[in-house]
Amino acid sequence: MQKALLINLGVFSSLFLLHIVFAANGMDMAFTAVALLISVQIIGFGPFTVALAGKKDARQTLRRSFVVALPLAFGLAWAYGDMAWSMPETIGVVGASLVVHLAFDRYWREQA
Repeated sequence: MQKALLINLGVFSSLFLLHIVFAANGMDMAFTAVALLISVQIIGFGPFTVALAGKKDARQTLRRSFVVALPLAFGLAWAYGDMAWSMPETIGVVGASLVVHLAFDRYWREQA
């Protein structure tokens, strides 16, 4: 599980660096595409980690990954709020992440 979590964090870091490079160079389309990938990755961070780790102990991996995903979701909400805290963005992004993680947790609970 730790290896999968580190790989997922590595992907996030790479995407984050790319979005900075694209923004600094005025590459708007590339920036938008990478920003979308970052959003999808953060909201689905736990399920992506489980996919990388395999389904053995999926719920435990998902729950531990959510501990990492939650601060990333708050950071994403802050970015969507134009680098300021905004309640709609925070509720939307953190809520979406929570819903995705809870849905997968419930799914894997029923599969056990």
